[in-house]
Amino acid sequence: MNPKCAKCGHPLTNESEIKASDAGPPGNKSDTTTVVCSNCGHLNQVNVGQIRIRSNPRGTGAHYASKITKFGPGHSLCLATLNAAKAQSFESGLGLNDVWHKIRQFCNDNGRRVPTKGGTVGRLSELQGLGLVTSARNEIELTDPETMSFRPSSVNRWFLTEAGIVGAN
Repeated sequence: MNPKCAKCGHPLTNESEIKASDAGPPGNKSDTTTVVCSNCGHLNQVNVGQIRIRSNPRGTGAHYASKITKFGPGHSLCLATLNAAKAQSFESGLGLNDVWHKIRQFCNDNGRRVPTKGGTVGRLSELQGLGLVTSARNEIELTDPETMSFRPSSVNRWFLTEAGIVGAN
């Protein structure tokens, strides 16, 4: 349900102007903001829901993955490395360091440019967004019960999904 202007009854839409002075800093706890009616110019107090910063939940891969039209060498290296290691489940999956070290070794052996670790995790995230690979969060351990501090007990593992396994389709 779209809110309406209190003065003229015109619906307030996405084209209505939001007063920037009311927006506040990020993380502002206010549930209301002032919107200017595009029809009569009246200032309206409007309840707004909590703003979601992320369009996709953490762990679902790059949000723009559906726009990728062809694989670059980084994508191919990641898929080839995971397929060669038969990383088809969490148990057989590889940590980021392992994936990157295998790619680095392959590139050095074949005289290719070695991608950075950040570039590698970016390509893995894009492949995750396409549904070809996935990563699993590991168990966490309580390090300090007094302050309730937690840390991962081991590294996240990257492995292939059914769609990413060569010869499965």
